[in-house]
Amino acid sequence: MRFRTVVSNSNLFLRVVQSIDKLSKSAILKLTEDKLHIVVITDVDSGLQLWTDVLNDALFSEYRIDSAHGNEIYLEFSIDNLQRALKSAQGALHITLKLTKKQQLPVLSLIIKNQSSTGRELTLTQDVPVRVLTPLQMENIREPMVPDGHVHIMMPPMNSIRSVADRMKTMGDRVAVGANNCGEMRIRVANDLVDITTYFKGLENLNDDPTQSQALTGRRPNDSRSDTKRFFTAVVDMKNFIKFLQSYHVAPKNVICCIIENHALVFYVYIGSTGFGAGSGMINDNCGSLTYFIPIRQV
Repeated sequence: MRFRTVVSNSNLFLRVVQSIDKLSKSAILKLTEDKLHIVVITDVDSGLQLWTDVLNDALFSEYRIDSAHGNEIYLEFSIDNLQRALKSAQGALHITLKLTKKQQLPVLSLIIKNQSSTGRELTLTQDVPVRVLTPLQMENIREPMVPDGHVHIMMPPMNSIRSVADRMKTMGDRVAVGANNCGEMRIRVANDLVDITTYFKGLENLNDDPTQSQALTGRRPNDSRSDTKRFFTAVVDMKNFIKFLQSYHVAPKNVICCIIENHALVFYVYIGSTGFGAGSGMINDNCGSLTYFIPIRQV
């Protein structure tokens, strides 16, 4: 089993890891020939899952991987340890990432090269302990199968949603996210004293273009267009909604909200390959995505 690469975009790598920082203490890193995958499965009480994939070409160069399992390697790691290692690598002249052993234990070793003010080369090595998982252990770790969504709608700017959520999070432990097929969305929180709803209009629905919707999300939209003004709503834990908003770290190019009434909210967060938030293409310009699965909760 061998893995070695040059990290050519440590800033994007760090931003992806920062997006998952608040979800859990540990995550699973799946290395393949063409993509890097990160999987976070939180505890049963939360139910939130995050499935991330980023094209290797957007993060690495001189990429080499070799394993007896179809050139795939599965590693469990501490999110905090990897985040601290990547922070120390920002602005470095050269960064190498490799899977190795230290004292007979597997580690992801980040070799960071810099230059001092006098021109002398400085080398810092940051080791992130990992646990190697077998394909058999990975068999039970699968992306959730969910029904087709009733609404697929482009989210408003993340800063707007974060501002709304910051005001609402002290008012209740549940949040209701609703949308229709006329480009309208509403976010509602209520308790015994207040009932607050924030409305957004003029958003883009993907339901009108099933081909585009399936290309972006991998799922067909539910045929719910007979009454385009009807709102479909999912009530989820406020804590899980706040955790999803951590995806602002990747400065997402597009964010799609999929509402599956009485089942779940699914958020598709797309990372642009031409720079954070850059570009106008919907599909071809994406270099990766973060997919959040948030189960409903009873009010």
